Amino acid sequence: MEALWMIIICSLADLTESSKHMDGTVPCATPQVPEEVKAVEGEALYWPCPNSDCSEEAEHSLIQWFKNSSGTIQPITADERARVHHHGPVLYILPLTLNDSGLYITRWWEKNKTGCDEFKTELVVGEKFHTELKENSETVPITCPAYDNQTKSLTWYKDSHLIPNESKKILYLHNTQKKDEGMYTCVCTWEHHGRHYNTSGSIHLEIKDPGISSIPKILHPSNNSVKFIDLGSEVVLQCSVFFGINIKQYCFVDWLRNNAELIEETGYTIHNWNERDTFYSSLTISKVSEADLQSEFQCKAYNQNKWVNVIITLKTTESDLLLVVTYLCTFLIVLLAAGTIKWFAVDLALLFRGLCFKLKKTEDGKVYDAYVIYQKDNVDEKTANFINRVLPAVLENSCGFKLYIHCRDDLPGEDCMEQVERVMKLCRRLIVVLTPGISQGQQLPTPHGYDWQVGLYQVLVQQEMSMILIQLGKMKDYSHLPLALQHHLQKTPPLKWSERSPHATSASSRFWKQVRYMMPAVPALLCPNFCSAKIRSYELSETCC
Repeated sequence: MEALWMIIICSLADLTESSKHMDGTVPCATPQVPEEVKAVEGEALYWPCPNSDCSEEAEHSLIQWFKNSSGTIQPITADERARVHHHGPVLYILPLTLNDSGLYITRWWEKNKTGCDEFKTELVVGEKFHTELKENSETVPITCPAYDNQTKSLTWYKDSHLIPNESKKILYLHNTQKKDEGMYTCVCTWEHHGRHYNTSGSIHLEIKDPGISSIPKILHPSNNSVKFIDLGSEVVLQCSVFFGINIKQYCFVDWLRNNAELIEETGYTIHNWNERDTFYSSLTISKVSEADLQSEFQCKAYNQNKWVNVIITLKTTESDLLLVVTYLCTFLIVLLAAGTIKWFAVDLALLFRGLCFKLKKTEDGKVYDAYVIYQKDNVDEKTANFINRVLPAVLENSCGFKLYIHCRDDLPGEDCMEQVERVMKLCRRLIVVLTPGISQGQQLPTPHGYDWQVGLYQVLVQQEMSMILIQLGKMKDYSHLPLALQHHLQKTPPLKWSERSPHATSASSRFWKQVRYMMPAVPALLCPNFCSAKIRSYELSETCC
């Protein structure tokens, strides 16, 4: 009777244990992260327990499979006549449909041990899948992603074309070239209960150009750069490095603080990644401290060739404001100095001329500082006053220049045209006095316009002398002037003299300073060649050439 009770109790215990195993809600340990499996619709799936120990200890263990469907965990049958079933540690789906996608759970109970282990697999079923493989080596191994111990035969294809005499798990490509790029597919054939099934996997191969390694070059930041931050805030320091073209191995970027590597330091996080041929590294400081402000941070990049580094320091935003104010003040001072120099450029030039003219004695054979040309027909009183009184009084009497003024300095009896050509060669400047009455009628060979023709030819064509343009009175435009002079006026506006100005005859006025600035630095009277020249001066006569 006692023996019968023992049999009944054991049977009830086994039944209870079995029902517990079939219950997917019983908590189990999860020793590893979920795996992802990709399979092609219409093919078969042979998927052993994700843990190798689980498969090897199947005879001494209890293994159960479940599927999580919309949050509901359902057990998978062991009936091998079913399309989806398991045989101990192996899950079979014969064949696959799109609805088979989902989370599959394997639970393993070892005998003589309490508790269980749980392994999760995410199954994705689609019409086609492939993985990417990028290589730049001469020999490229391609491993069949669908191969397993159940496989009896294996066939390789490239772009849907059979690769003959290749039936191993790993396909080796030697002396690879661009033409070897393409989609490689392996088809594994295996048997289950007398029926044959296929499982395939595809890999897209891309042949990269050969790598060219170089000395590391830190693209950003620059050495001894400063980053402005707020004390106590989070800051991210970024570093980008170029190691070469198509180089991914033996490229390292580290962060140091005061020459000590920041490895697993509390409050400091390093993140590395690469995009194309540029490697990036970021250092995140969760909370900037006073010690960080006193430290030097280094981004160190190195490979098999060399190592380089840049230094970064942290400063508070108050320092940033001070720096901005300093730069702004410096800019304003420079701007003010430039404006002052530009406004007083003429005064400064004249000042230095006065200090240094003794060192600049020009021996160019010239006798006159300027040849003065003006309208000689129907000269009005204003023009005559400027030519005969104001111009000599300021430039000759006050400034010491020597002018050649038509009619005043002509030699009686000499041919006018020959005299113009001869004297023009003895002058350093050409002063052209513009008045509203000048007309285009004064043209060669008319004697009254000959000095205009010679002077403009010397200035604009031969460029043997400079021209000073002085305008008297208001002029609507310059269309009545010679065409060559009109072009020159577009580039160089004339100096305008106003008779009404209170400083019209003062050598220190702005107008006369500009005229003096355009005159020779050293007057002809102070040049050595002037003393040997035989120049006669005559009073203004009524007869003019």
